[in-house]
Amino acid sequence: MQRTALIVDDNVHVRKSLRWTIERELEWQVCGEAANGAEGVSAAARLKPDIVVLDLSMPVMNGIEAARQLKQLVPQSHLLMFTSFATPTLEEAARDAGIEEFVPKNDGAVLLLQSLRRLASPGQSAADVAH
Repeated sequence: MQRTALIVDDNVHVRKSLRWTIERELEWQVCGEAANGAEGVSAAARLKPDIVVLDLSMPVMNGIEAARQLKQLVPQSHLLMFTSFATPTLEEAARDAGIEEFVPKNDGAVLLLQSLRRLASPGQSAADVAH
């Protein structure tokens, strides 16, 4: 079964790179992209993706505020934050807002894909997802 992902990041190059990374996995399709949190919330309400990949620092609405709204509007969508601003305090704030997976951008595509697989297959252990 093909899973859908919505990418929300203000950097067009990051969005394109994420699209390529996610879509090279056969079970994934990127159903949309948004350049800020407000656009992401609107797109998610319309598209109802399986997973929303959010950046933190964006104009109009940041990723944490978008996550709070997304949990209300599309509670069935899983939320993953992919950000350059990785600190324990930020990760805690993101999880409090409804973010289920937190991936620092400098950790790269491998960890991102493992996190996507984990969200798509609840109940599997991290070791199962890594293979």
